[in-house]
Amino acid sequence: EEANEMMSSDPEKFKEKVRESLRRQTEAINRHTKKGTYFFDYGNAFLLEASRAGAKIYKDEEGNFVSGTSAGEDKDFAYPSYVQDIMGPMCFDYGFGPFRWVCASGKEEDLEKTDAIAREVLKKLKEQAPEEIQQQMQDNIKWIEGARANKLVVGSQARILYADAEGRIEIARAFNKAIEKGEIGTVI
Repeated sequence: EEANEMMSSDPEKFKEKVRESLRRQTEAINRHTKKGTYFFDYGNAFLLEASRAGAKIYKDEEGNFVSGTSAGEDKDFAYPSYVQDIMGPMCFDYGFGPFRWVCASGKEEDLEKTDAIAREVLKKLKEQAPEEIQQQMQDNIKWIEGARANKLVVGSQARILYADAEGRIEIARAFNKAIEKGEIGTVI
């Protein structure tokens, strides 16, 4: 309630309180990482906003935490992002990326059919996939199997999953074949 009141009555004071909080959080993170705690930015711009607040979120050549103004020109954040450190090795290093589609018909049954097509393609590809990506493949199969039950559609009959390059190509081919046979409407 106090924060909401301050946002409207004194937005500049509110912004400074946020910056103060970011600096305090960064100090705590830096202390913990010195003791061995692993930290990464989840992608919600914490590192960027902490930097803008003047937090010591960079490291100098000696490994000391410093602010952006002290870090020099070729500065990198002291911590990796989730995408760099976790998603990269798990997904992107193997060519995994987003695969989105929209059923132009707007029909729920077309989306259900595309889900089934994608699931079957992924199951076939998983059989031949290297061990390093077996879990990622299984996660995508599980995700697509539960997508409808989780009511993930808002508006367009659309879907997204992560697949490697081969998976994206094979799913698209399977969609094209189903369209050609008249089993589903156009898929974008």
